[in-house]
Amino acid sequence: MLMAWGPFRFTVPNYSVETIRRTIQPRVEAQPVIRATPPVHRLGPGNEAIVLESTFHPRHLNGRGLAQLAGVRQAVNALTPMMLAHINGAGINIFGVWIATSIEDEQTLLDTAGTPQAVTTSLNLMQYGGGGARGAALSAVLGAANFGASLTAGPLSLGVRVGIGF
Repeated sequence: MLMAWGPFRFTVPNYSVETIRRTIQPRVEAQPVIRATPPVHRLGPGNEAIVLESTFHPRHLNGRGLAQLAGVRQAVNALTPMMLAHINGAGINIFGVWIATSIEDEQTLLDTAGTPQAVTTSLNLMQYGGGGARGAALSAVLGAANFGASLTAGPLSLGVRVGIGF
């Protein structure tokens, strides 16, 4: 699965996403009423949340997963809204602009140098509501584009190819 959040690419060789969990909660508020069940007021849509979960092995293939994890941690602390996209066999899904609310990782099976052999991460993103017309314009432009992705594997090599055309 190929995903991108801003400059970060979650690909098979280094730091892939295995699980995408989406949550949408509309904004509702109960109005207190004496001796009656409180009526619920519908306030409108809420922000959508996505959790990207991954397990990667830093020593396998190109070994850049730990460096990317460090970059993602910095982006979480910077609170910079970035575009989130997902490419699969059916095409590309542009989720829009998202901001990270947290990242959690667990590093296990440490070797004698202290390098983990397995890293499990959970990146929590929240839909950023500041896009408006800009997000709609970007979606219109990207909707006209032709995206393609392929993965090739050989006995000693692994390749990913992504193409974009208008």
